[in-house]
Amino acid sequence: MSSYVDLSAVGKRNGLEIWRIKNLSLEPVPRSEYGQFYTGDAYVCLNTADQTWNLHVWVGESATADEVGSAGMAAARIDIALGGRATQHREVQKHESSLFLSYFPYGIRYLKGGYDSAVRAERLPSNLEPRLYHCEGKRNVRCSEVDCKPESLNLCDVFILDLGSEIYIWMPPDSGRLEKIKGMEIAKHMSEDERNNKAHVNVVDSDWNTNEAFWSHSGGVQNASHIKKTRDVEQQSYYEKPVDRSALYRVSDASGRLEVTKVAEGEIKQSQLDSQDAFILDARGGVYVWLGKGCTPNERKRALQWGENYIKQKNLPQWTQVTCIREGDETPSFTRWFPDWTQASQARELYTPRLYQVYDRPPDRLIVEEISNYTQESLDGDDVMILDAYDQIYIWIGACASQQEREGAAVIAKRYLEQEAPRRRINPNVLPIVYQGMEPEAFKAKFKKWDDNLFRGNARSVEGVKKRLFEKVL
Repeated sequence: MSSYVDLSAVGKRNGLEIWRIKNLSLEPVPRSEYGQFYTGDAYVCLNTADQTWNLHVWVGESATADEVGSAGMAAARIDIALGGRATQHREVQKHESSLFLSYFPYGIRYLKGGYDSAVRAERLPSNLEPRLYHCEGKRNVRCSEVDCKPESLNLCDVFILDLGSEIYIWMPPDSGRLEKIKGMEIAKHMSEDERNNKAHVNVVDSDWNTNEAFWSHSGGVQNASHIKKTRDVEQQSYYEKPVDRSALYRVSDASGRLEVTKVAEGEIKQSQLDSQDAFILDARGGVYVWLGKGCTPNERKRALQWGENYIKQKNLPQWTQVTCIREGDETPSFTRWFPDWTQASQARELYTPRLYQVYDRPPDRLIVEEISNYTQESLDGDDVMILDAYDQIYIWIGACASQQEREGAAVIAKRYLEQEAPRRRINPNVLPIVYQGMEPEAFKAKFKKWDDNLFRGNARSVEGVKKRLFEKVL
């Protein structure tokens, strides 16, 4: 498949491996570039953790069909090299899963164009082209390259101006505390890990509308008074949308085109799966392709393609997430749609708690986003969180959460219970509310580590983080 990659060597050690598609073959991405994705390319990412493999195909918004197809075939061959034990995922730019985003603690960056069309000269701080990044998200951060002009800016988000030897973090007054902290952490990472500490970081906060060095690359300081307040396009929350019932389909492409036959809708049973066939589970907001043990290697290679074709046939959003699972390696996120699953009696012991952030976006909108591989630091005083611990669903309220977030979280938690856990014996009218600093032991036990001192003092304030990150250079 490729002269660049020895497939027998992949997935042997815990950690992340990333390849881009170049000339329809795999090319390893240098570790210094992990988290950077060109919007005109397709990538294959493998995360290994204790003999468990998650294999992701990432698709840029401008990637060609050939590149996307090559990435899917490459992922299939890597899966075969791993004995068919990998769970495969399809990730689309700006709609990545929380699991994928969790691999990148400093967020992901979208760079315009393709890698081959990028600057091929040695990427020293002195010869980098200016780049302006729009940072979106509080924890799962996405930084999109935008044009260096005042129309790209808004007063609610953090922006990073990368000049190579100088990096500016522009933090306007209406941007949130956590967004500012994340922006500073990302800029610090760019300076240390990508520039070998050769880039100087400039924090632009109180002088957001007067810093001439920043504005000289953004149309001039005279434009500061004309910056729009909010972004043009808002994120959408799954739990704000009406959803259809889940459905199970048998898959076949023996005729040369994808044919799906509905097997069940709503109440789905494990016995309706057949080891000799492949099935598609349309489970509200995501599509699963289940491969029976009797499926051939060629059928396993086409699994992601089946999911993509199903999305087209059903006129689902093109960014709908696709996950391919082999019989015997089903994940809890898949089996929870089958109330009679063989291991249902062990569901509580097998279940991994899930954490969601609920926050408001101007002018009047609530956003809900899952945080994979969460820690106590994922909780933040500015927000409301929902913790699904299987036998209980908690609503955690940060000390500085807005009234809209407090009121909206209870509604969203009930909706979540109806959609994600309809068969659990949980009373939606008595969901426990947990206030920051008053967490009960049962709540704390759902985190790997808990420090009662974490929320005290100003260690997580913008000024506290600025001092910790840049005290040597400010």
